Amino acid sequence: MGDAGPGTRTFDIPTGNQENPRLQIRITEPALRAKGLPLTTWASAEILAGLMQTIDSSRIVFPRVLNQSEVIPILELGAGTGMAGVSAAVRWNQHAVLTDLSPIVPGIAANVALNKEILKDNRVLCGTLDWENPSDFHLAEDEGASPLATATKAHLILTADTCYSEEHPLLISTTVAHWLSRDDPNARAVICYALRVAYLDEIRELWSRLEDLGLESVADGQQRADSQIFDDECLCEWSIWRWKQDTTGNGSAPAS
Repeated sequence: MGDAGPGTRTFDIPTGNQENPRLQIRITEPALRAKGLPLTTWASAEILAGLMQTIDSSRIVFPRVLNQSEVIPILELGAGTGMAGVSAAVRWNQHAVLTDLSPIVPGIAANVALNKEILKDNRVLCGTLDWENPSDFHLAEDEGASPLATATKAHLILTADTCYSEEHPLLISTTVAHWLSRDDPNARAVICYALRVAYLDEIRELWSRLEDLGLESVADGQQRADSQIFDDECLCEWSIWRWKQDTTGNGSAPAS
């Protein structure tokens, strides 16, 4: 990681590609706060950004044609600085919507602007999404007109470091279940969090709630971030979720 100008850091994300071994993502962290927490880049966001670059392409598959007025290709929840969403948009060559609380959205927009060169033609938009009322989704006013504004589902959902309070397992699980598309068996949600001892019970509850809602984990793993970069818990866990498949290959209905 290096500096990319005043108030800006560059994260070197391994890609697993010999020709282009690292993706450089530029991140700024303006003095923004929401619910008492500052805008910052957490270890799990870097781990998730890296996973988006190195994961086997068979794990995440996009349809050739996606009606973006109905389905967002990539949706990030609690995006923070937006690093994971930017990485995913680059790797999968897809449009994305990065969401967070309203006070944080200007920070996401700043980072999208910083990374226009690597995003190329992939449009990455910012907006808000209320976890207490998941259908309450709005693109930021300065994004202009977009078919994504009317979407009600997502093909790939990302979220990093969003399980650190007793309310989060319920909020995250219901939001993922609300947004993850059932029309394509390849729709996936990828969740990453730091394994903080204080929140291990919440992490277990999150898994249980996702399973009760009809989702199943198809892959998971752990990875440690660089402790010289992050002063928080650096051991992180990720998992990939899909709708449970019934005998016909269709997604299951949620548990009653």
